[in-house]
Amino acid sequence: MTSFLCLSHAAQLDLLESLCRAALSEHYGLDGDVVRMEVQRYEDNAVWRVSPPGRTSYVARLSVRDGRTARQQRSEMQWLESLAVSRTVAVPEPVTTADGRYVVPVEVPGHDEPSTLALLHWLPGTAEPSYRQPGMAQEMGCATARVHQHAATVPLLDFDRPVWDAETILFKGHALTDPTAQKQLGTSGTDALRRVAELITPALQEGGQDERGRIHGDLHLENLLALPGGGVGVIDFDDCGVGHFLIDIATALSSVHRIARKEPGAYEEFVRAFLAGYAEVRPLPTGLVRLLEPYLLLRDAFILNFVTATAPVNAVVASWGPGRIAGIVASMQAYVEGHPYPGILT
Repeated sequence: MTSFLCLSHAAQLDLLESLCRAALSEHYGLDGDVVRMEVQRYEDNAVWRVSPPGRTSYVARLSVRDGRTARQQRSEMQWLESLAVSRTVAVPEPVTTADGRYVVPVEVPGHDEPSTLALLHWLPGTAEPSYRQPGMAQEMGCATARVHQHAATVPLLDFDRPVWDAETILFKGHALTDPTAQKQLGTSGTDALRRVAELITPALQEGGQDERGRIHGDLHLENLLALPGGGVGVIDFDDCGVGHFLIDIATALSSVHRIARKEPGAYEEFVRAFLAGYAEVRPLPTGLVRLLEPYLLLRDAFILNFVTATAPVNAVVASWGPGRIAGIVASMQAYVEGHPYPGILT
């Protein structure tokens, strides 16, 4: 049998789509032969928009390489369901199988990792909304704060998700523990990341439990939706876990900084409105201005972990990954030499 990883990117997607169609028929009562499936993304998950004739759409996510156990994915779906039912913030609501399961196993021929399928209702909206649209930055801040407010006030029993902190992202992260990752970073890049880890860990350990809780974990601009009736929704909780709320804030700000930095004043204007929106819902984290820099660095370390792990086995990530690595490494090297990190507040 041909190894799954030896197939081309397109062949992998074709195989995964056929398996997804079969699982939709078997477990969800959808006719996999007639639904329209539109690929949204294929990195460590394959994600499709699934549109049955004459019915509303769904999102099908076939997890192929993300390392999340079925138990952890059930925790993700339980949080999404709780957010949806409480109407705290608009999110994709999970769909259970006829026997009440949030996720189902899918065997991928020639692949030695367990794969699982989750189905969610499609959340209508405009992906990656313009950060310059009037009121949008404030709405993004409100949505972020509502996710955190739910985490701080609504307990979920047996929530089993990764803990995102210095230990897991930096010292035990793929970029500093895997030889193939260190080849991608280069010797100087690896050294810079190690030095960053040493420098920022004390700051990352600050703050009490009231500033930590369930977080989205990957709250960049592409995971925010401008809703048709106004406001902002949040999608793709695949990296949700437990950590300091500043991780989500730094992620959102970092994603906007990457596209706004060349326009004088645009990023600063966005930050002011975003934080004002957040503060409408709940207090901003203590020491935000001082602590944002280490959390921006932590966010980029998270990206290095993802890219170095995924680029060798995914053609799409391989197409943009090396450039992203080079940019982050250069910024980290400059930080180690005493320069401010991109995206800090002044």
